[in-house]
Amino acid sequence: MLLRHFPLALALTCAASAAVADMRISAGGFSWDSELEGTIASGGDPVDLDNDLGFGYVRQTGAQLQLEHDAGLFPQARLRYLSLRADSQSRPSQALDLGGTRFPSGNPLHSDLNLEILDGTLYYAFAQDNDLRLDAGLTLRRLDGELVLESATRQGHQAIDDTLPQLHLAAHYPFRLLSDNAWFGAEVNGIYLDQDQLADFTLRAGWRSDFLFGVEVGFSQMFIKLDEDSDSAINLKFGGPYLALTLHF
Repeated sequence: MLLRHFPLALALTCAASAAVADMRISAGGFSWDSELEGTIASGGDPVDLDNDLGFGYVRQTGAQLQLEHDAGLFPQARLRYLSLRADSQSRPSQALDLGGTRFPSGNPLHSDLNLEILDGTLYYAFAQDNDLRLDAGLTLRRLDGELVLESATRQGHQAIDDTLPQLHLAAHYPFRLLSDNAWFGAEVNGIYLDQDQLADFTLRAGWRSDFLFGVEVGFSQMFIKLDEDSDSAINLKFGGPYLALTLHF
């Protein structure tokens, strides 16, 4: 991978504590370029985002708000928002169909992909004697976006619109053999149905200094497969390795 395409995520995390049940509130945000591939079909053969439209990377911008506490009867909570935006200019070598509009081959074509993902997670945290922490719960994820194709005389679009529940699993392990402030983590959210499949996973490792600054490296990827009917199908995959600089306070 070329260095100019290696995603550098700029992350900011804020944390505060309250006296009620040792409540902890944290918030953070990030932005990075990740690899994108997949197809979208609407009224014709699938349109390949890479080969037909020239998409290679998509800008991801996100934020999250997390509430944790020590009241064992009540779940922990997290709210996350993710925005994906990409555009491209291409001259497809074959005719394309999208949303009932046919685009002849060889003509200049402008493509816009916008997708917003909002999910809420309720989970329980289980601490082990060796400091390993396991989380288990449920996520409800909302997808809202569209792909728009425009030529000099035509426009076509396909909406991405669905809400699905997911199983949430995560683990966090302090790696004190390396440093008291080093850790490993993993997370997966997923659901697999006959027509719809939605899943994401993240593997991460990090270190935080005693002076608020830290660093995190990892690999994150999301899969979206929605088959609305015989003529409309969405199949996307995006993600990749990242390096994040963090600030905690």
